[in-house]
Amino acid sequence: MLSCSSVDMFKAKILFIGPSESGKTALANFLSGTTENVGGEYRPTQGVRILEFESQPEGSGESMACEVELWDCSGEFKFESCWPALMKDSSGVVIIFNPDVPSHLKEIETWHSMFIASQSLQENQCLLIAHHKPGSGVEEGRLPLASHLSRLPLIHSNLEEEPEDVRRAFWRYLGNVINTMSESREREEMSIIT
Repeated sequence: MLSCSSVDMFKAKILFIGPSESGKTALANFLSGTTENVGGEYRPTQGVRILEFESQPEGSGESMACEVELWDCSGEFKFESCWPALMKDSSGVVIIFNPDVPSHLKEIETWHSMFIASQSLQENQCLLIAHHKPGSGVEEGRLPLASHLSRLPLIHSNLEEEPEDVRRAFWRYLGNVINTMSESREREEMSIIT
């Protein structure tokens, strides 16, 4: 069981990455409780947006709260030179893609290679979100993912029909990230003691 005083609060840095126009900003706004317009015309994120909020993720212990930084990263490759700085000290990575766009299924392999494989993140620090945009008629079925991607947890997101399911799934993921951070901290402390 984890415990956390306000002085010892975990700070989780979660990167939202993926192809352009996949819904990263809409999901980041929804999950952080930001009250910007969800609809409206598409405006690509320039570089990165950082949204901060406090959370008590599922499965992270009764009294465990954490500060969350959601880094809503641009899906444009012209910002690739900034990626190492974005990755520094990240606790988890969420790859968001639109399953209605066939090229996204191939492009997320590049995102995986650049952000997950290069940092040697554990599978429970990663999440794939197949974000279904309003009006899309795609069924939530099995997606043709590469084998290394199919090992990662995958959720289907539909903010029009099942917003609370998306929120709960994200809190569970966040709980896994916090537990991994806690275990890592405990290992570090034990190595100092011994």
